[in-house]
Amino acid sequence: MLADAKRDIDRLYRDAVARRRRQARIRGVVRAIDDLLFELEELNLEGVDRVPARLRERAGQLLDLVPDPEDPDFRVRHRVVPMMDVLFRAQEILFKVSDPSRLNYPDDDELQDLEAIDDPALSS
Repeated sequence: MLADAKRDIDRLYRDAVARRRRQARIRGVVRAIDDLLFELEELNLEGVDRVPARLRERAGQLLDLVPDPEDPDFRVRHRVVPMMDVLFRAQEILFKVSDPSRLNYPDDDELQDLEAIDDPALSS
């Protein structure tokens, strides 16, 4: 009985360590995406429309670390704003992986559908 308890404690400890390491890796990728988003936002504010090759390469490396959402638009983009959208989506996926109980927020189309249901004037 004591041996079983020790085995259970050891297993739970290993699971907790693995979970903390996984969370730390996810936080690291999210921070790296934040840094890249900051650079892209600077380019956007400067009126630059195209993502430089070095940033596209960095984005590709980061997106490779994100579980694939099986979305054909989830890929490196050449324009700044679409690339930012993909990176925000990547962060959403990582947040969901990190905390499966996290709420999914509806996209703009779903919000409009909900507003149409709530407002009878919009549904006509």
